[in-house]
Order: sequence, then structure tokens, then C-alpha cells
Amino acid sequence: MSGLVRRRLSAHVYAAEQTRPGMGMSNSGLITAGGGLVVDTLFDLALTRDLAKLYADVHPASPRRIVNTHHNGDHCWGNQLFPGAEIIAHRGCADRFSATAPAHLDAIRRMTDPPEHLRDLHEELAPFDFTGVELAPPTTVVDGDTVLDLDGIRVDLIYAGPAHTEGDLAVHVPDEGVALLGDLLFHGCAPVGWEGSTAQWIAALRRIEALEPEHVVPGHGPVCGVEGVRVQREYLEDVQALAREAWAAGKPVLDCCRGLERGPYAAWDEPWRAAANVHRVYRECEGAAWDAPYDTAAVLRDTRALRALWS
Repeated sequence: MSGLVRRRLSAHVYAAEQTRPGMGMSNSGLITAGGGLVVDTLFDLALTRDLAKLYADVHPASPRRIVNTHHNGDHCWGNQLFPGAEIIAHRGCADRFSATAPAHLDAIRRMTDPPEHLRDLHEELAPFDFTGVELAPPTTVVDGDTVLDLDGIRVDLIYAGPAHTEGDLAVHVPDEGVALLGDLLFHGCAPVGWEGSTAQWIAALRRIEALEPEHVVPGHGPVCGVEGVRVQREYLEDVQALAREAWAAGKPVLDCCRGLERGPYAAWDEPWRAAANVHRVYRECEGAAWDAPYDTAAVLRDTRALRALWS
């Protein structure tokens, strides 16, 4: 059995919380009303089979719907194990659904001597097995906020992108005080931004804070309250302010990162992801669009170098 733990959060909402840290160790949620709705599947088929077993204990029928909060594989590559389910996602998720092939990540995972910039990714992919993963893309595409009625249980799909990605959806069950945020929220571990907008991510978190949910299911890390949302928003604001100042002074990314006051974030897993977040703010300072191409290898090299400094 994987490191998944099922937690009941309200009358109709459960979280499947991943107790193992690390990239790809993501969370999921289940709403048991309206035939069942799963919020995010997992990175590989073995993990998603364990997830399905956890959910079957409290909802024996195969869930009628899936919501993918975004297109990253650790939130949707298990979709195929819920055959016949309506798969709901934002258009930004649907358009990017095939951007990374499972076979590509499997090739990195199987490398015997990966290049330097891929060594961390190679290590992080080791626990997974992408054999047999077949992409099952969204069947229902939304372009903005959407309300679902699950036999009288209101579920709000809140479009929050481009933040972590273009297609970020948050799932809010207002009458039960639960918000499931996908990778809008990393709790107890550093967030990471590749595409998307730092400013929009901060605005999205402020919007969730204003909803005041009692329970918040992050994409990664333990279930928390709204306080966890506030802390990550403040982290992103700190990184944004520091990076803007460092960019204006002409400092390299790693020099900027060395100046980050780690205080409340010192105990977070994978704090070196700050390098990727600083890279993104630098691109924004240069006027690049949120989806502009960038040098992924350079970002990975600086992230690896910061890991060496902070480990």
C-alpha cells in the first residue's frame, strides 16, 4: 500500500493525503454526493489503484465525475482507472494535457547517467512507474467559474489561473467548509512555479482566503486550514519583492536566493525550489508573458545549485 491516508473532512468530503514528501506525491479528494466526484487522480497507476481502493470503502460505486485541477501528470495521469467518468477541467488544462508524455518522464527515470540538470528530477521520479499510463483527457471543458449541483450539494469550480499553471481550478464546497486547491497550495513544502503568473497566484490565494474554508486540501502536503493559504501567499509575496529588487540590481538568481529570509519557511521540504520561483519573477521583470518559452535547463541547474547550498 502507498503512503495515502483517507481523512473525512465533512459530511460528504474526504481527502486522500499523501504522507510521503517529494515531487509527485500529490493529494486527492472525494465528494460522495451526486454519484461521486474525485478531485485529481495520481501520478501512476499503482498509486491511483490504491486511491480507488481508499475511496471504494466509503463510496463503492465508481465515481461519476473527475475534476482535474491542472494538467501536471501527478494530478491526472490516473484518470484512465475511472472508466466512463466525466472528466472536467479548465481549457488551459485541456490544451496542455499532452504537453508531457509519460514515456518522456519514464525515460528520464530510467537513465543510468543523467545530465547534471536532470539528476534531481531523475532521483525524484524513482518511486514511480509510468508503465501502462494512457492519457485520458478532459471530456468537459470549462472556461471560467462553474457551479456543479451534486444532488443538492453545491460545488464551485473556481478558475484561478494562470497561477501555478494556466488551467488552475480550485474546488470549493461552500456549505461544508472545504476547499481543494490542487497546486495552488503546497503546504509544508515550497511551492514551485514554472509557467503562470506570480501576481495571479498571489491574487488567487487571496481569493481563497476570503472564502474562509475550515479545511483546505493542498496539492502537496498535509490538509490544513486557511492559515496555510495565508502563509504560502506571504511566501510568494516575499519572493516576489526580493526578486524584483535583486533583478533591478542586476544580481544573478542564486545571489538573490541567498538573501531570502527563510525564517518561517526554514522547515519546509524542498526549499531550494525558491530558485525556480525567482527565475519566474525575473522573467516577469523582463516583460515576458506568463507562457513565454524559457531555458528550463538553466532553471533546473540553479535549483540544483541552491539545493547543494541549503542541504
